[in-house]
Amino acid sequence: MLKKLLEKRNALLNELNADDITEEKFNEIRGKIDRLNYQIEQAKLTESENRAADEQEETEIRKQAARPANGELANTGKAAEEEKRKAETDELEKRAADLKAGKTVKFESRAVSTSSTPLGTVVSEQINPPFEQVGTLDKLVHVTKINGGESYEKPFVKAYSAGGITAEGGDYTTAEPTFGYAAINKVKITAYAEVTEEVAKLPAADYLAVVDDAVKSALRIKKIQQIIAGTGSSQFVGLANAPVTTIEAAQTLTIATIDEDTLDTIIYNYGGDENVEDDAVLIMNKLTLLEFAKVKDTNGRHVYDIVLRGNTATINGIGVVLTSSMPAYGTVSNGTAYLFYGKLSGYELTEFSDVDVAVSKDYKFKQGQICFKASQFCGGAPSMFNGFTPVIKASA
Repeated sequence: MLKKLLEKRNALLNELNADDITEEKFNEIRGKIDRLNYQIEQAKLTESENRAADEQEETEIRKQAARPANGELANTGKAAEEEKRKAETDELEKRAADLKAGKTVKFESRAVSTSSTPLGTVVSEQINPPFEQVGTLDKLVHVTKINGGESYEKPFVKAYSAGGITAEGGDYTTAEPTFGYAAINKVKITAYAEVTEEVAKLPAADYLAVVDDAVKSALRIKKIQQIIAGTGSSQFVGLANAPVTTIEAAQTLTIATIDEDTLDTIIYNYGGDENVEDDAVLIMNKLTLLEFAKVKDTNGRHVYDIVLRGNTATINGIGVVLTSSMPAYGTVSNGTAYLFYGKLSGYELTEFSDVDVAVSKDYKFKQGQICFKASQFCGGAPSMFNGFTPVIKASA
């Protein structure tokens, strides 16, 4: 019986690994395998019980054989024992025959210690995720899709000119706007992973779906890193390396110590002369946000009202986007930006293709490996004149 159950389960596992299997069929087969696993464990338990019963019977026979005869009583007892033994043997043989014929057999309930139960390793259907490792910055900046393109230029206005007073018959005052362009070149971001074919056959947790998500997440992590620190040479143009034609050197603020005036200094020095911009956000490391949280007034009260929302937050109502791609205030060296303040729409992320994920069972067929690869052509650059204020650290 046990052998047949194992053969049936192996056949279902082979069906589960078929290339053309549908999701509905996959779930149906997984359900059958789960039921078979239960039947197999019960069959193993039954075999264990039968072996224990046989051993007990043999021990009893040896005990009876060793007892001396005692006249009529001894003969009567021996006959009774033989009759009982014959009845038990007949019952065991009947159960064995029923099992062989595939019939359901009910066994007496017997206490079995936990350590002796042959359950093996039981795998949970749930796979606990890690802490958030991707972030949201790549989804919050301005995204443009140009499938099949090689490069992209995003124009922006740098300045308007004032009009003039002109005498009658005189030439009009020239007031042409000044334009700039953000050049965005295509780069290829890739990710690769391998898992053994045995993982695909596990009936409980869906490991392959986790690996698929992992290679896609790897692309996003790299894009966020490039938005912050891309060099512009076969990479994105990151905020930390924006050309002076897009973010002027005078736009950079040097703030050595985060104190009660830091937020106001950043906000009022950002933007044009006419408005205080109300839709800009702070981009920083979580540990830099902690430095704002530590600031207190002379009465020991927290200066900044911080509301946490996972990957985002607000400081006194000003939006915050957290990313580990930004260096933390406490570890950054002098002259390096530990914070950017600006409009998220002022950074252009261009996707020249969709995310492509391919799975191969052939590449490492001999090793029994399933290979995943993901790729995307994309690029990015700051696309608004002085759209971001870098805040750098210097000696106090």
